[in-house]
Formats: sequence, C-alpha cells, structure tokens
Amino acid sequence: MIKSMERVIRNKAISKASRGLITAVLSLSIFACMVIMDTAAVSAAAGSFPYSTSEPVSQMASLTLLEKNGRFFDYRTEAGQVLYGYDTLQGACANNGYAYLTLYNRTVEKCKIVKVHLASLTVIKVSKALPIYHGNNLTYNTRKNLIVATCCRVKDKRAVFIDPDTLKVKKKKNIKLTRKVKGLPKSVRKKYKGFTAIAYNEQKNCYVGRLRNDNNVIIFDGNMKPKKYVRLSGKNEHLLNQGMESIGNYIYDVRSFKGVYLYNVVTIHTLKGEFAGQMVFPYGTFPGNELQCIFHDGNQFYAGFYNTTSQINDTKANHVMRLNRLFKINNLNYPE
Repeated sequence: MIKSMERVIRNKAISKASRGLITAVLSLSIFACMVIMDTAAVSAAAGSFPYSTSEPVSQMASLTLLEKNGRFFDYRTEAGQVLYGYDTLQGACANNGYAYLTLYNRTVEKCKIVKVHLASLTVIKVSKALPIYHGNNLTYNTRKNLIVATCCRVKDKRAVFIDPDTLKVKKKKNIKLTRKVKGLPKSVRKKYKGFTAIAYNEQKNCYVGRLRNDNNVIIFDGNMKPKKYVRLSGKNEHLLNQGMESIGNYIYDVRSFKGVYLYNVVTIHTLKGEFAGQMVFPYGTFPGNELQCIFHDGNQFYAGFYNTTSQINDTKANHVMRLNRLFKINNLNYPE
C-alpha cells in the first residue's frame, strides 16, 4: 500500500495540494507502523529502558526553547559578522556548563565552532574555519579534555581533535578498519567509507562510531582503536543519519526526516546493539525541519534543530532564511 501511494505522489498529473495531502497521510501511516513494530521489539527489554518504562516505548519529546531577551537564543546573530556564511547547525557537545556548536558553510565546505555559556546563553568564542567539512557530530572526551569532530565526508575517514579552550585543531586521526575488528563482515570492511558520527562514552571510556553506508556501529577503545562491530537491531533505515550520543550502556542515534517520512527520532540501543526504544521529535517550522543533534551537560539533555524557508525551488543564499534553535529535552532522563 505504501509503495502504491508513493507512486501516486510522483504522478505529475496530480495537483500539488493533492500530493501534499497524500504525503501527510503516508507519513502518518508509516509512523504508526513504526511505533507498532518498535513497541513489539522492546517488550522483552523494558527493564533496561533508559527513561520511564511507564511511558509508551515510542514517546514524544517534551521540549523547552532556550530563550534570551524574549526570543529564541540566536547565537549566530549574537556572534555577529564572524559567522557570516556559517548558517547551518550540525554537531554539538557540552562539558562543564559550556556547549560547543558546529555551524556549516556549504560554500567553502568548512565549519566554525561556537562556544556558548549555557547558564547565561552567552557566546564566549568562535573558532576560525576548521577543516572538519560537514562536522556532522561533535563529542567531548572528558578524560583527555578534547572535542572530537566527525567530518562526515564521502571517503573521509578522519576524526579531528580540537582544543576546547582555543578551538584550534590539535591533531587528526585516519581511522582504518582491519580484519582484527571483531565481528566486522568482509563486505562492510571492503565498502568502508568513513563515519557519519562518532560519540565518546565517558563511563565506558570508549567511542561509538556509526558507519557510512552501513548504519551499524564500531566500538572503539579510549584511544580510538577499533575493537568490535555491532549491528543495531530494530532500526528503520529510511531516515537521515545525524548526530549521536553514548552514555553508560546506551547509544543515542539521532535521525531526521527524509523524503515523505516527516518526523525526527532518537533511537536508543544498548552497546550490544539491542533495541531499547525511541523518542519522537516534532517536525515543522517550529521547532524545525531537522533534528541535527542531541547533547548533554551533566544530567540535562539538549536538542539542536535546523530549519530553512525559501522561495519554491530556490535555494540561493540570498533567498533562504536559516534558523538554528536549541531546546532542553524535559523527559529524556540521564541513565543510571
């Protein structure tokens, strides 16, 4: 039925309004099916669910917008001219009251990192243009006091390590996958093209990296040496991979809308790859089209959304309004 509706949407003889209505119905149908399947998948693992098991397994996120002076905290405007052209939020991380936000410039294919004091919502520092390309994910290694950026560029297999005080690159690491990685299929190793996100897990002193073109993960040790390949069970593949977090026994896999699938989710797995549940985030002009990242400071989780509005079929910079908003997530609890 879903494939038939997709063919109908692509029929040019149908009016734009009709295609829009059909798209909305299709999205709701897919979402309903997804919730049913996910609920069944975790019914046996409810005891390990990282937020209240009294809530539905696929629960809606409760969000609070970060505001300053009566409007959303617009860190681009506060930073000023230094962020001209750097207009799209990508990865983010935080530590000790400071958030580090990646803003992407699609023209030069580089990013700048904005350091923000979360309590006062004040821009502290903006980096120079950094060679981290798409900057799809940032993570904070608390043991080495370093920010680690995932480039997320085709065939770019590097992780970039950045000083959180100077916001300058300290070193780069080219990640190789060999036969020594436990459980890594030969077919995956041969097609390896890098990672879309790498997250540091402070409690386990390890990294978790999501593979490009595979959507499963590699577990690294604390020095980013690849150790094990893990399949993520019960994961729907039709969404766009964004950032990632890893805390304790869990992996938080951020994915945003793609095509007719108009919703955003954080899918939660154990480090063994077992599906543990998911949190569904809104889609739309508010809070935003794309859930780009989640990150935490202490026990508080945050979400970063990106939204763009433009004239129909016109994506030139002078016709596009790009908004980047930050939210507190009220009902995603820090795992014990």
